[in-house]
Amino acid sequence: MFALTALMASCAPKETTLTLIETTDTHGRYDEFANDAHLIKQMKNELGNRLILVDNGDDMQGTPFQYCSNQDAEHPNLVSQVLNFFPYDVACVGNHDIEAGRKVFDRVYGETKVPVLAANVIDETTGEPYFTPYIVLEREGFKVAVLGLLTPYVVTWVPDRLRPGLRFEQLEAAAEKWVNLITDKEHPDLMVGLFHSGWEPQAQNLPEGHPLGRENATKWVAENIAGFDLIFYGHDHRARAEKVTNPNGEPVYVLNSGNRAQGIAKAEVKLKKGEKPQISVELVPTDGEEKDEAFLAMVQPYLDRSEAFQQREVAELPVSISSDEAFNGPCLWVDEIHRCQLETVEAEGIHADISMAAPLSGGKTIEAGMLKVKDFFTWYPFENSLAVMALTGKEVKDFLEYAYEMKSPIYNFDCAAGIRYEVTDKNPMGERINILSMADSTPFDMEKTYNVVMNSYRSMGGGNHLINGIGWAQEDIKNHVVWQSERDLRSLFIDWATKKGVLDKEPLNCWKIK
Repeated sequence: MFALTALMASCAPKETTLTLIETTDTHGRYDEFANDAHLIKQMKNELGNRLILVDNGDDMQGTPFQYCSNQDAEHPNLVSQVLNFFPYDVACVGNHDIEAGRKVFDRVYGETKVPVLAANVIDETTGEPYFTPYIVLEREGFKVAVLGLLTPYVVTWVPDRLRPGLRFEQLEAAAEKWVNLITDKEHPDLMVGLFHSGWEPQAQNLPEGHPLGRENATKWVAENIAGFDLIFYGHDHRARAEKVTNPNGEPVYVLNSGNRAQGIAKAEVKLKKGEKPQISVELVPTDGEEKDEAFLAMVQPYLDRSEAFQQREVAELPVSISSDEAFNGPCLWVDEIHRCQLETVEAEGIHADISMAAPLSGGKTIEAGMLKVKDFFTWYPFENSLAVMALTGKEVKDFLEYAYEMKSPIYNFDCAAGIRYEVTDKNPMGERINILSMADSTPFDMEKTYNVVMNSYRSMGGGNHLINGIGWAQEDIKNHVVWQSERDLRSLFIDWATKKGVLDKEPLNCWKIK
């Protein structure tokens, strides 16, 4: 018996090299993913079981054909088809996957043959993780543990109705809890984080000590929580491959492949029993790769169904419009959104005094002519819904002061309709906005409470206009909500334009820069 045990031990692999590949934040750009697919399949063929393929979420939003797939219950969802195609070994949930709504993401993940992770998304009924918290992959006699975590800031962007019964815990605390549990229970040879959370907080992130922690927490976790050897992350769309040091002075390698199928992130890991992993990391662009024909054939039916939907004619646009004109003053790109928002809520029996809206993408132009559904995906690329909030006149001013200060990125540059105001560009924040009157020339009152219509991202605290601008606590924002739409704003926008038939030639001219 002793001899047999010794023989088995002598035959066990003592070292191997594994390759781990990440894709992330594809945002439905699967028409552009065939290059990535070719390289991934090539590596699968060469490496076999020594390749581990991971995806870091935000796949269910971003293109018309992904939107169509989310609405189509007759065919398997495009995301589940892609995850199953290679197949991936593991995937993490992204905030835009949650934004698709529980009805959609439950169906999509139910169709996948791939473990889907997010340890800090809690089922309020059971108190346990709603998704699989982690998995252990056996490779060449070695154990690779993968822990999935999602930024809890999803609660500041996605209404409760799209995520009923789910609680989102702080990522930093969950990382420490689970890495210790996994280390003690599983004794992995390689500990991998799969985080849908960006590198580090930006200026617009909430302050230190907030109950949700950091929106972008990857760097902090890598440097402050021991146990991880390798962390793949996403969410901030910034490609990265580098090494940091944890509290024990040990190296932690961090990788982000970027976004929208621009390439893959690759880690080569040499494992040897009784020794720390040796890791090298790199970013691999895929632009020059061949396209995988089998992948294209799988995607094509989704493109065909989407094309028919996108080609439907909606309304006439009398003049060409550009999103970048918003920086210079009133422009039709934003003012038609204002008109849509104000008239849509009025049709629902809710009067809104003021509208807030921003151009959601920079550098976009729509030419004059007959608009089709596809143009509204350029004009309004996100699946936000519509909300009416109660703000005092002073809070309206503070909101606009913050919006003008935070005008980069462009989707944070809100302007208002329903009031007339001037912006003195040279003045500091707090002294730029001078509100002259309501749009009908009646007085504007700093003490009066107004109904203000805006998109759901903003009404949930997205961009921090309500938090850093006005000064509300995140947990108090919901107390100011007057009304929310059940349907997404783009669909409401299309319906509004269809009924209108011919859109406007002139902006509202509610404000100007002095």
